[in-house]
Amino acid sequence: MSEPGKNGEEQGIRDLMGLLALPALWAGRDSETVLRLTVEAVERLALVQLVCVQLNIVENPEFEGLLRVGGNYLSSGEYQAWQAYTEDWQNARMPDGRAYDASTPLGPMRLVHLSMGYGSHGGKIWFGSGDPDFPSVTQLAIMRAAASLALTGVQAARANYEREQASRAKDEFLAMLGHELRNPLAPIVMALELLKLRHKEGLPRECQIIDRQAKHLSRLVDDLLDVTRMTRGRLELKKEPAELTALLTRAIEDTSGLLQERNHRLTTELPDAQVWVFGDPTRLVQVFSNLLSNAAKYTDPGGRIQVRMTVEDGQVAVAVQDNGSGISPQLFPRLFQIFEQGVATIDRAKGGLGIGLALVKTFVELHEGRVAAHSEGVGRGSVFTVTLPVLEPADALAQPVAPAPRPRSVAPRRVLVVDDNLDALASMREYLRQRGHDVEASSDPLDALRLAERFRPQVAVLDIGLPVMDGYELARTLRTRFAPDALRLVGLTGYGQLKDLQQSRAAGFDVHLVKPVPLDRLDAALEGTLPSRHDPISTGP
Repeated sequence: MSEPGKNGEEQGIRDLMGLLALPALWAGRDSETVLRLTVEAVERLALVQLVCVQLNIVENPEFEGLLRVGGNYLSSGEYQAWQAYTEDWQNARMPDGRAYDASTPLGPMRLVHLSMGYGSHGGKIWFGSGDPDFPSVTQLAIMRAAASLALTGVQAARANYEREQASRAKDEFLAMLGHELRNPLAPIVMALELLKLRHKEGLPRECQIIDRQAKHLSRLVDDLLDVTRMTRGRLELKKEPAELTALLTRAIEDTSGLLQERNHRLTTELPDAQVWVFGDPTRLVQVFSNLLSNAAKYTDPGGRIQVRMTVEDGQVAVAVQDNGSGISPQLFPRLFQIFEQGVATIDRAKGGLGIGLALVKTFVELHEGRVAAHSEGVGRGSVFTVTLPVLEPADALAQPVAPAPRPRSVAPRRVLVVDDNLDALASMREYLRQRGHDVEASSDPLDALRLAERFRPQVAVLDIGLPVMDGYELARTLRTRFAPDALRLVGLTGYGQLKDLQQSRAAGFDVHLVKPVPLDRLDAALEGTLPSRHDPISTGP
C-alpha cells in the first residue's frame, strides 16, 4: 500500500472514531436536533453535498424531514421544490448502500440511501455527491455508521419523550385521584365535626374509628400528591422561625389516634428551653408525623416509642425510637427511595404506600438537615434521627404562627355555598348554620348567580369543579357584580396543584382551601382573619 493510501486509511479511522463520539452531544436532545447534528457531522467527514432525511418523529408529527444542500438547510418552500425528486428516489427501491445516479434540481448526482428503521417510526436517509467516484469505502463506512447512530439517537429521544408524556399523564392522574378522593372525604370530615359539636361528652367509639381512618386517608392523599411535586421539583417551603418543641407536640397530637389505637406507650425527652429552627412548620410537622406513624405501624400493639431531642454544637437532633420490627441489612440502601420500602417489606400490609420516608428525606434536606436510620436488625427495633441547624433565639425575629383555636362565637355573616357534591353541600350548610351564619346553598352555579343577586352574600364558598360553569368562571362573574370589599370569595376544592392555585388567584378568589379543610381555617377564612394567600398544602382534617 502506498503511503498516501495508508494516510487516507488512518484519516478514515480517525473520522469514524470522531463520529462515534457524537452521541455524547445527544443527551437531553430531541429527535430533530439529533438528526441535524448527525447530518452536519457526515457533511464534514464524508464530504457529501446533499443529505436528505425522511423520518416520522413522535415529538413533532408535523416534521416533514430535513434537506441540506451545499452546507445549508432548505426552507419549507424550497423543500417542496425537491419533493418530486425525492418521490422518485423513494420509488427507485435500491438496496441499502448501493450507489446510483439520480436526478436533482442541481443536476445529476450519485446517491446512496440507507434505511433508518421500518414501520410507522421508520424512515430513510440519502447522501449525495457530484463526484463520479462517490462513495469511497471510507465514505460509505462513515455514512453507514452515521445512519445507525442517528437511528439509535432518535429512538432514545423518542423513549425520553414517551417517558415524559407518561410521567405527565401519571401526574394528571394523581391530581385527579387526589381530587376524587378528597371530594368524599370532605363531607365525611364535616359530618364528624357536626357530631362533635352535638356530642360534647365525646364521640361514640364507632365515630372515633371513622374519625381516625378519615385522618389517615387524608394524610395518604397528601403524601401521594407530595411525591408528584417532589419528582417534578415543585415542592415549595414557606420558611419562618419556628419553635421545634411546639412542632413536635403538634406531630404527636396528629398521630395520637394511631398510637392509642395500637396501645403504644409514648415517652418524650425534650429540653426545657425553647429550640428554634428556620423552616416550614407544616412540612416539619409532616416529617415527624411520618416518623411517628411509621414507628406506630411497625411496632406490635403495646410497644414502646420514645422521642428525644438534644442540642449540641448549633445542631438539634430529634430521634424517634421504637422496639418494633426493625430494619433488615438488605433494605438499608433503599430505605429512603420512593416506593422501595413498599416492595422490600410488608409495607402494604401495614397500611402505607412506601413513600413516607422518601418525603421525610426530601423535606429534611430542603431544611439543610439530614436524616439517618439505625437498627440492630430484624425484630430489634429502629431509630430515625433528624438533625437540623439551630436558629439562635436572637435571630428568631418572628414568633411562630400557631393555629388559632376555633372561636367560641363568630360574627354572623350571609354566606353563599356552591358545591355539586350534595353531601358536601348539606354538611357545609348545616355546619355554617350551627356557627350562626345565614346560609343559602346551591349545587347549580347558574342558580347560585340568581341567589347571589337576591341574597347579597358577604362571603361565597365555591367549589371549583362545577358543571356548566366552573368555579373560576363563577368567581369572575361574581366579581363583576359585587364591589371588591363587599364579597369575600373562598375556594374550597379538591384541586391543590400549583396551576390550580394560579388559576384561583387569577379568577379573583381571596383564599384557596383544599378539601378536607380544618374547620378553624374555614372559620378564619369566613371571618377574614386567614391571610389572603393561596396555600397549596392541604393540612388535612
